[in-house]
Amino acid sequence: MANMLIEPVELKAAMATGTLVLDARADGAFERGHIPGAVPFSTYDVFVPDTTVEGMTAFATDMAGRFSVAGATLERPIVVYDDDTGMRAARELWILEFLGHRKARMLHGGFRQWVAERGPVVADSEVPTVRSKRFQTSIASGCMANGDEICRRAGKEYFVIIDVRNEAEWSGRDNTPCCARRGHIPRSVHIEWTNFLENGRFKSPEAIRALLATHELSPDWELILYCHRGARSANAYYALVHAGCTGARNYIGSWHEWSSRHDLPVEI
Repeated sequence: MANMLIEPVELKAAMATGTLVLDARADGAFERGHIPGAVPFSTYDVFVPDTTVEGMTAFATDMAGRFSVAGATLERPIVVYDDDTGMRAARELWILEFLGHRKARMLHGGFRQWVAERGPVVADSEVPTVRSKRFQTSIASGCMANGDEICRRAGKEYFVIIDVRNEAEWSGRDNTPCCARRGHIPRSVHIEWTNFLENGRFKSPEAIRALLATHELSPDWELILYCHRGARSANAYYALVHAGCTGARNYIGSWHEWSSRHDLPVEI
């Protein structure tokens, strides 16, 4: 999904042709000011506890239903935005990609970039009337990795697991209440997700590839990203896609699933 970013000037033109704009920011942000015509939408609090084929099929059905209520279809162009190039919008974009959507993009720089470029803003709580559409999925599993594959292939040549959480989570010193165990996936590399960003936007492809090089990683390898719920890792996934890393994938179950499965190893 190489063309996954859109700039404010492009979005202004796209809105005139029926593009669906989804505001994925946290509660309260929409009412304080949003892009005209945007629909508040978020699945951020929906965890993925089972990344088996059966679990992801059920997840796809659930997500298709939620997106359809917002007026989404596979054919209609969609732009999702966050405060900046954030994890909430990235997770929604990744879900759309997983569902088979090929016309979804994320606003680069998010709402702050929109405002900085003098995009119109309305401050009200009125949500546009949306007619629910049938969202026919076409699952694209090439953007994801599951727990079983990661466990089986960890440590194999050219297969690298990247933990993009913060230092406390990586080292097992966090207090995340919903996780049964602390630590990280064995043989994973720690690169916090914010390292791929600069001033609320992705760093240049060259800078991202240079960052990988400092960790002795090649952009040509399979690079599997995870965090807690697959949001920060979705953001890092798109940073790597932006940098031309064709082997990048997101582990959407992330630590929430991994820590709950006592058959999977943990390292502290």
